[in-house]
Amino acid sequence: MGAPGYLSESRIAALLLIACFPIFAVGGILFTGRAFLKWPAGQTIEYLRWERGFVILAVVVTALGLVLLEDLLGAAGDPIVARLALVTYLVGAVVVVVAETSFLNDRDWIYTQIVLYVVLAFLAQAAFGFSLLRTGLVASWVGWATIAWNLFWLIVLPLASPRDIYYPVLHHTAPLVIGIALLVK
Repeated sequence: MGAPGYLSESRIAALLLIACFPIFAVGGILFTGRAFLKWPAGQTIEYLRWERGFVILAVVVTALGLVLLEDLLGAAGDPIVARLALVTYLVGAVVVVVAETSFLNDRDWIYTQIVLYVVLAFLAQAAFGFSLLRTGLVASWVGWATIAWNLFWLIVLPLASPRDIYYPVLHHTAPLVIGIALLVK
């Protein structure tokens, strides 16, 4: 086994929060190949299952990382905001997983579910940033950056792209930064 603390809760949370981004990146590359580059393989249902599967997996890995982060924040002195942030994200995660799997069946988005996920995910992650500030679990700039990132996109997306505010990469960037900050702490 490794050194003491090698598989600590903080390290596992960090690794999960970091992992969500490259997992999503695979789905994002597959999406780009299908939607923009028109790869021939991208037009098959199997390809679509892999693409959306990686997007769903990234949401699940993010949720797992946030569960551990919530526990760390609670132990560091902020059980209420962290818990509310976690529950908000989990509700959004369930909504988007249902939307994604429904898309696999009929290739049609239930846009209200997507909008609900986007709003809940941004608000939840902003609340995690607030909790990070309150506890000092990581450097304060990480909390501020998390709040600013999420609130910025929550305001800008409906204005800049009101017909499509679903850019999943935006929901995996703050967890990546938080994960790195936890790892190097």
